[in-house]
Amino acid sequence: MTKRTYISRFHYGQEDISELENASLKVLHIFEKTKRMLSQYVPDSLWLAASGTSPESAESVSHSGADAVDIFQKWVKAPGGWKFIGYETDRFHASTGQNIGRTGRFLQMIIWSLYEKIVMLHPFLGSEPFFDGEELDVIANYFVPTYISAVPLVEQGKAFKTIQAGIVLYQEHIQAPAVIMQSDRGLLEGNWMTGVNLDAKGFAGIRPYLKVPSGERAYMEADII
Repeated sequence: MTKRTYISRFHYGQEDISELENASLKVLHIFEKTKRMLSQYVPDSLWLAASGTSPESAESVSHSGADAVDIFQKWVKAPGGWKFIGYETDRFHASTGQNIGRTGRFLQMIIWSLYEKIVMLHPFLGSEPFFDGEELDVIANYFVPTYISAVPLVEQGKAFKTIQAGIVLYQEHIQAPAVIMQSDRGLLEGNWMTGVNLDAKGFAGIRPYLKVPSGERAYMEADII
C-alpha cells in the first residue's frame, strides 16, 4: 500500500520557482531545435506514422510569433531533483483529433536517443555534436529516459511505464510524491504534479495539480514561500 503524506497546500520555495523557470525554457529550446532538425530530414510519411502529425504541424507549435501555442509542461519533484515528464498544448491534429502532446512524447524519445549517442560517441567524432555542452547537461539533469524498446530499462533494472506516441514508447517511471490533501471535494488522494505554463512571452507561472488514481486532475493554488 502506498504511504501518503498529508499536506494542506502545495508549497514551493523561491528556489523551486527560479529553477523551474530557467529549466522549462531550456527544455523548450531543446524541443524546438530538435523539431527544426527533424522537419528537414525526416520524410513526411514516417513522421506522420510515428507521431500522428506532419512536420509542418509540429514545427508550427512555436513559442513565439502571432501563432504561438501555449504549452503546459509536466514536472515532478523527485528525490534527486526536478524531472520533466512531458508537455501538452491546446492544439489538435485536424484529421485525427490527437493532441499535439503525442508529438512531444515522440520527440522525447528522439532527444534521449541523440543524447545517449552523443555521450557515447562524441570522443570518437571529429565534428561538433548536435547538442552542445549546456544542452547535454539540461537533458542529463531534467529529461527522463524514453525508448522505443523496454530492453534498456529492463537491463538497468528501472521501473518503467508505456506511453503512446503513435507508436508505443517506454519511459522510466518517476514516482511523484504521494499525498492526501483537503479540497472543496473533501479529502483527495493522489500524486503531486507540477505544471509549468509557457506562453509567447515565456514563463507564465506554475499550475500544481493532484493526479488522482482515476487519472483526473485536481488543480490547486501554489503557496510560494
